[in-house]
Amino acid sequence: MAPPTFGSFLRWLRDDRRMSRERLAMSAGVSASYITHLEWGDRDHPARAVVEALAECLDRARTLRVTERRHLFDLAGLPIMTTPTMSQLRAGIGDDALRSLDTHRGGVAGYFDSRGNILALNTAARTMLPGLREGGNGLHWLFGDQLARRVVVNWDDVARAAVSGLRGRIGAYGQAGWPERLLGELGMYPEFRAMWSEGEVTFSTGLSPMRLRDPITARPVDITVQVFDVDRVDHPGWVRIFLGTPCDLPATVPNGCTEWSNCR
Repeated sequence: MAPPTFGSFLRWLRDDRRMSRERLAMSAGVSASYITHLEWGDRDHPARAVVEALAECLDRARTLRVTERRHLFDLAGLPIMTTPTMSQLRAGIGDDALRSLDTHRGGVAGYFDSRGNILALNTAARTMLPGLREGGNGLHWLFGDQLARRVVVNWDDVARAAVSGLRGRIGAYGQAGWPERLLGELGMYPEFRAMWSEGEVTFSTGLSPMRLRDPITARPVDITVQVFDVDRVDHPGWVRIFLGTPCDLPATVPNGCTEWSNCR
């Protein structure tokens, strides 16, 4: 019994497909001795191109499951580099998960991705955050929609937290050109440019506490916002869920998650 390593898992995948080292090496464009070094742990950090070639060869021999591919790259210390589309991320959220948003009693809830794109919202979120729509972008809404400024009473605090959270996410998951495109779009907003230039960084979405103006009564409502990562095997680090609960109600934390923040 031992923790998994890149080499041990590579050997397991190769043996499971009844592939010789020589066959795998020839298909991947490396030497058989290099495969031996990998499997015995003498090469701890293979290059991405090598791991991709090995995964492709193993997949041709027999389909490499998404979980197997993710595990192989994780053990190599390499993040998955593909940038998913919104439709790909939305398709990975099951019907039960979508229905559970409306069971979040008395509060706003929804799924969003690392770029701030809105994947799903519950009924309360659509009501309390007018103008924010599925398929839209939360940062564009926050900086570009006048409704956001009227609804979010503590707009400056929320906006700064959103900008510093974006900086943290770009550092963790920024690849394949999406940060440049998003920053190019958000650069049209003077307030965003000013806040970005401050250089603040956080490693959470930073939306709590929020004070929202009730669209019916116009009274301010204090909201506790909790943000959790949702692990997608094929797109790790991309999907998050936010749960906002009025401060006069006890906040609930999903099983297996850690509360991000409390009412202040």
